[in-house]
Amino acid sequence: NRRFFLRWCLLTTVFLTLLVAPLPGLSQTAKETGKPKPPNELLENIFDGLAQGDFSKYSSEFSPVMKEVQTRENFLNLQKKIQKSLGKVRMMNYLGYYVQKGNYIHLFKCHFTKEKDDVLVKLVLDSNKPNALVTGLWLDSPALEK
Repeated sequence: NRRFFLRWCLLTTVFLTLLVAPLPGLSQTAKETGKPKPPNELLENIFDGLAQGDFSKYSSEFSPVMKEVQTRENFLNLQKKIQKSLGKVRMMNYLGYYVQKGNYIHLFKCHFTKEKDDVLVKLVLDSNKPNALVTGLWLDSPALEK
């Protein structure tokens, strides 16, 4: 009986160790899997720049083409429109991303101080690398269409 008990303990310990040990396929980093990390910080910087009226902070991670399109004047118009219609960002939830023509389109559900409905934000990056640049930004809200 004692011998049986010791075998049972040994087998149970080995089984539990294998069960709890990390599997090689599950412990891969985002870099190894080719999946980008959620770019919450990029979007937070963009919204902070808008809220503070800081064009440099707002556009710091923009691609050269995006910087050409988003001039200081366009920035000021966008800032007024967002502050008037939506207010400031209260909460931001990352929903995921999809890839289209080499661009990584990240989706966020945001809540703003002046808008009770959810706002879908699409942040487009030119790659999934750590130094990816913003090539597009869309805010989908009926409040902005007024």
